Amino acid sequence: MRQMMNRARMAAGAALLVAILFAAVASRGQMQSQAPPNRGSLSGTVTADQGAVVGFRVTVHNLTYKLWYTVFTVKGHYTVPQALPGAYDVLVLEKGYTSPTLRVDLAPGESKTVDIAVKNLAAQTAATQGASTEGMNAAAGGPGAAANTVWVNGMEDLYPPGPGRDLLKANCTGCHGPEFGTMHRTKDGYRIGIARMTETGPTDNPFGTNLGHTYLTGAQKDQIAEYLATNFGPGMPDKRLKVDPPILDEDALAKAIYVSYDIPDNFPRPPFKGAVIGANEIDGVTAEDPWVARPDGRPVPQLLHDPFIVPDGIWYANPTANAMIHLDPTQVDPNRRFKVYPLKGPDTYVFMHGITVDSKGHVYWAEITGGQLGELDPATGKQIRHYTPRRGGMLQVVTDKDDNVWFGMVKGPGGVGELAAKTGVVHQWQTPTPDNLIYGLAVSPVDGTIWGAGYSKGQVTEFNPKTEEYTEYYAPSSWGQIRRLGVDSKGIVWFSEYTTGIVGRLDPATGKMTEIKMPTQGANPYDVWPDKTDKIWISDQPQSSLVRFDPDTKKFTYYPEPQLNWSLPKVEVEKNNTIWFGARFLPYITANHLYPNGYSADAPPEP
Repeated sequence: MRQMMNRARMAAGAALLVAILFAAVASRGQMQSQAPPNRGSLSGTVTADQGAVVGFRVTVHNLTYKLWYTVFTVKGHYTVPQALPGAYDVLVLEKGYTSPTLRVDLAPGESKTVDIAVKNLAAQTAATQGASTEGMNAAAGGPGAAANTVWVNGMEDLYPPGPGRDLLKANCTGCHGPEFGTMHRTKDGYRIGIARMTETGPTDNPFGTNLGHTYLTGAQKDQIAEYLATNFGPGMPDKRLKVDPPILDEDALAKAIYVSYDIPDNFPRPPFKGAVIGANEIDGVTAEDPWVARPDGRPVPQLLHDPFIVPDGIWYANPTANAMIHLDPTQVDPNRRFKVYPLKGPDTYVFMHGITVDSKGHVYWAEITGGQLGELDPATGKQIRHYTPRRGGMLQVVTDKDDNVWFGMVKGPGGVGELAAKTGVVHQWQTPTPDNLIYGLAVSPVDGTIWGAGYSKGQVTEFNPKTEEYTEYYAPSSWGQIRRLGVDSKGIVWFSEYTTGIVGRLDPATGKMTEIKMPTQGANPYDVWPDKTDKIWISDQPQSSLVRFDPDTKKFTYYPEPQLNWSLPKVEVEKNNTIWFGARFLPYITANHLYPNGYSADAPPEP
């Protein structure tokens, strides 16, 4: 834990805690120009013209220090404790309601009351209001959800029995999930798409076709195309998965607080994204894919992707900036809070994704489009892009106890690889199942086994580094899209079945697999990561929530995220059981810190 947190543990009371905290912050003279001023608080009531106010988000944006606090109402009341002074925008963010934005100035040490009245949007169309289950269904489907959309309860309902369904489930839904419900092509159109995945390309993969190693006969491809045209042909209504609202427990939310840090406006933007996928080289020239602006003319927004916690802050991969980003959350000055390490070299866009850090402090990143393993020494600025013998789209990287760096290939060859710490040589191992593309990755803290999430084939994949052997476990209810996984302190493997709303548990000692259905319809568990007490943290976009699962009580507790429709691919857990994550595809891109139980001596406010 950071030095500030260690000092804060000596506090005997709230006043002493604050004094010690400020002293610790001041000790980082090379990082901060001043200690935080006296903190205050914001509190008030939230009322609605219709409907009950239960666990509503209250977001307050400090315009002076460029950060946000998000708390929740309890019996209609909210409190933002330990708030830095400055100018604030205060509002309620809740699906189905509209809120005024109130400008408030908070002086050092001041406590201020700000009451907020919100209005129910029940009179609005379902596609925009999102208050009821039906409204949330339309919101999850996007503004293009048609009025005659058929909402179904799960993948078994979306894809009815029939010839070709088993082949579709085994080979196609691992990447496409429920997307076929809105495609509406002819048999010939589907057949062309299948050929792109297996024979001709191009796909979204610069390293080959997505099913290029999977054996499918022409008759099998025809059967898949016939099934899709029969159930999702031209003129047929869309079919989408139903989405329930999150289940809110005000007692659990009473102390919870999110702190979100605005990114600066000056992150770099590479002017291109590399060669067009599938383009021929003509006379030595390959067409370049330009950086495409959004429809409103603005550039593609920044991203803070996977985080990694280190003693002096948090590292993030930023694919938009083509850079590694370091955040010092103790830094008061927002202009000095982030440090940017752009990728060196001309004309190189790699889509940095997963990251890890070794015992020397070297940062490693995975490259989705670059296909290599990156390394940064922050002390010197030196960068290495390690050659991989079978290049592909690399998604996540992890470090074992010996500083070997492991990676998984989610595009191209699949399988896992290792950068050996002693020799600096990269090794790769192909999976027994062809095109078993590895999404999430984790190292067992018990025996060093490498575990991979078999995204395309619905498998949990075990690799033994000592024997170089794979064991593949098929998740029986999966339609593919096992996205992420984590291993708890006992060696139990937890994994997400994204499209079916299931959290899986695998005991490697017995091979027993248990599937636990999340309590909300339409859940999409993305990351599943154990905390220091072996509770499992799950990110769930349709419910816009982080969810804590207690394996002992089987209880799911929902913590709605600070913005709606949050696609959250990766979380990291501090030693004090607070949670860090990034942001993408949202109105505001922020680095985010959840205190599930509020501030404490072990988890003080930052900065």
